[in-house]
Amino acid sequence: MVRKSLVFLTVLFIVAACAAPAASGPEIHVEDAWARPALIDSDMSEMDDMHDMPMSGTNGAAYFVLMNDGNEADALIGVTSGIADLAEIHQTRIDENNVAQMLPVARVEVPARGTVEFTPGSYHVMLVGLTRDLKVGDTLTLKLQFEKSGEIVVNVPIQLGQ
Repeated sequence: MVRKSLVFLTVLFIVAACAAPAASGPEIHVEDAWARPALIDSDMSEMDDMHDMPMSGTNGAAYFVLMNDGNEADALIGVTSGIADLAEIHQTRIDENNVAQMLPVARVEVPARGTVEFTPGSYHVMLVGLTRDLKVGDTLTLKLQFEKSGEIVVNVPIQLGQ
């Protein structure tokens, strides 16, 4: 009887040791990335084919969804891109006069098992001093720097909206 109990406990220990470990730490991934080109003219209704037209301008914006499937929070603490002099994390806020302001933020917390959306009118990445025109249909690369997860490279399609 003691021997059967010992064999059972040994098998139980081996099975437990081989089981997949519980997720620990943050597990960040990025979904639904897109970038908006700088627009020269707010009335786009006269354009025939937006896909062939480069948009000239000095700034652009990128949007995406940050998802953390892990058991620990993380924070987006920086962004770089090879097509802009500067890439900044911004948040749009409405002031006391009901005027929207885009303000830089140092970090964006991504909670454990949580999601943070970067959307027009909220968090976004501002691409300042574009080094080339953004053409709808092209792709740009962002390097997102996280406090715990390190760098995540994201390929971002350029489009007018989502």
